[in-house]
Amino acid sequence: MIYVNEAQLNQVQYLIEQSLKGHHVLFDVEDVKRAFFSDEFIPSETCFDEEQAYSVEHHIERLLEQPSLAEKRAYLGSLDTTTYELVLKTYFNIIENSLYEKKESFH
Repeated sequence: MIYVNEAQLNQVQYLIEQSLKGHHVLFDVEDVKRAFFSDEFIPSETCFDEEQAYSVEHHIERLLEQPSLAEKRAYLGSLDTTTYELVLKTYFNIIENSLYEKKESFH
């Protein structure tokens, strides 16, 4: 489980709101495209094992600890490729879940 303090909550809400509008301010557009439309990134159907899930959780928390968008992007840039891909996929999973939570009825 990812923990955010009250000060980080506003940042998280901002990031989610921007992403729901299609503005993925933390990630480069090309990385987002590759993540979902190529085999270069970890396939979508790949499940994380427990160790990877824990590792990603830690990186999401550390990402949220960064005080500015520039520092968040710098943190992402410091990650190795595999970790970056896992963080990106996890982030978009969080966004997808937010969409489902906001939707009042499913057809």
